[in-house]
Amino acid sequence: MNPNPAPYGAYPQQPYPYIPYIPPTQPPQWADPVKLEQKAIRRSASRLAFAALSSLPLQILFANGAAILLLFCGVNLMFPGPNSIGGFPALAYYLIASMLSYVSIVLPYGLFLLGGRRRLVDTVLVEKTGVLNGLLLVLAGAFVCVIMNIPANLISALLEQLGLSGATNTDSLTVNSVTELIAMVVSVVLIAPVTEEFAFRGVTTAVLRRWGDWPAILFSGVIFGMAHYSFQALPVVMLGGIAMSFLYVRTRNIWISIGVHFLNNLFAVLPIGVNYLWGEMAANAVSVLSFYLIVVLGIIALVLLIIRQKKTRSVFRTPMQRGLAVPNKALHLFLNPGFIVYLLVFLVMSVVTAYVS
Repeated sequence: MNPNPAPYGAYPQQPYPYIPYIPPTQPPQWADPVKLEQKAIRRSASRLAFAALSSLPLQILFANGAAILLLFCGVNLMFPGPNSIGGFPALAYYLIASMLSYVSIVLPYGLFLLGGRRRLVDTVLVEKTGVLNGLLLVLAGAFVCVIMNIPANLISALLEQLGLSGATNTDSLTVNSVTELIAMVVSVVLIAPVTEEFAFRGVTTAVLRRWGDWPAILFSGVIFGMAHYSFQALPVVMLGGIAMSFLYVRTRNIWISIGVHFLNNLFAVLPIGVNYLWGEMAANAVSVLSFYLIVVLGIIALVLLIIRQKKTRSVFRTPMQRGLAVPNKALHLFLNPGFIVYLLVFLVMSVVTAYVS
């Protein structure tokens, strides 16, 4: 041991190279900003597609769990009667569908928001639109959705001519009591529009508007249409979803798209309720009358909206945003693992539905 150690600080200091600090939120200086944005588009679109796809296994798990619970409660599911939907009693089916809207739709997209550290108030927008503007926009959007039932019906007829199932999503619904009627309205007309608009309009468009409004609108409509796993439902749901996404982006008010969704679902199940209350003839009459009513009101609403927009510019206060200029946005939106897997599952499930239903 050295009896005379050197005093503190007497040793020569080794020179160290200066390394500037780069905050973790900033990209490295050597990274290509364009490639980083393209990667961000692919990652966001892929995660949103996986969030939509996750609803399918969640539905299967929840439905099987509900079936086991009903069996323990003494409900006979082995030999379903005429008043059953998907093997469940009608009332149980509507109650399960209401809970499934939250488990299979709100839960995945809620976790998506948490994972991205996004605030709900910054994602699901509710800005003032005006009562008259809001009413006209809802009627115009419902008109677009109803009109798209025409190609959907043509596809259904074509599938039936080929010996396949052309049934729509509402063909299996049935009502045989006032309780079932109320449960159907709550599930299909009230709960489904809120949960689906939260996911496909609120979350999806909020995430993708960074790269432009039109990419966000188109992607939201496509994955919304595919979420129903049906060839015949694809045109009406996809183009209806595009219309609702457009209204949400231009108004920044989620209640407008919820109102359109509400009206569309209401007109879809209205003949079922009328059939239970007043018979098949009344249901057919209401189906025809409601179609022409929404067409007439929708055309009037569109004309008034065009006039108001040209004169006062008060309908759409928010202009369309182009977003970040990134080459090949559409390619990166749809050519990613999440969307590719989602597309394959959609094709398989739609074929199975056409053959089995």
